[in-house]
Amino acid sequence: MTSTEYPNVTVTTSPEDLRSKLKQYILDTVKPILEFNGLISIGVSGGSMPTVLCDVFRSLEKFDWHRIRIFMVDERVVPINHEDSNCRLYLEKLPQQLHQYVIPLALCDTLPRTAQQYETALRQHIMPELIGGLPRFDILFLGMGPDGHTCSLFPDHHLLKVDSKPWVLYIDDSPKPPPERVTLSLHCLNAAKNVAFIISGEEKADLTKSVLDRDPSYPASLVQPLNKHLRFFLDKGAAKKL
Repeated sequence: MTSTEYPNVTVTTSPEDLRSKLKQYILDTVKPILEFNGLISIGVSGGSMPTVLCDVFRSLEKFDWHRIRIFMVDERVVPINHEDSNCRLYLEKLPQQLHQYVIPLALCDTLPRTAQQYETALRQHIMPELIGGLPRFDILFLGMGPDGHTCSLFPDHHLLKVDSKPWVLYIDDSPKPPPERVTLSLHCLNAAKNVAFIISGEEKADLTKSVLDRDPSYPASLVQPLNKHLRFFLDKGAAKKL
């Protein structure tokens, strides 16, 4: 169901309902884009999201996968086979034939070079439409931590105040381990064509309402796409205070 006070919110009744709603969201969003040439970019997050989204991706029958590119909106700077790697979770849960459409993080000798290499990979493999030098990724699926962080953009962190417009930033002091990560910038998130948060759990109910009310102390509240295409998919627990 959709909240009347928050029209961009969809409250799901079960895990199956969430998967069904996400599948329809992807199909509805991608269909008009397929009418044009070029690749379709889908950014994904870690946490519990790989299990949910990989189930949805596997259910997309007759999907034009050769035009899809999946990438991490943030990633821990660890080898791809490391237990902390977000990309590893997706590769383990996706069918082998879809692995070629996932853009992994390649490790370089320094953290800044790793971030720059990842941005280069996104530029080369996706070649997205640009606005003011920023990529207009087609869909970004974001999560939200218990402190209101999204991607690897944490409350009161200096990355939120970066004025320049790199696509990918690096962090070496993440308050949540592991400390070294790369992440899309806030500017990059807000340049995307479509952004969807997936949030679950009653323990996040108060925080979810604060983010929907745009409390600026939480990084997730600062995600406000320029074209206003922002959706929230909540379970009943996360929506309890709405």
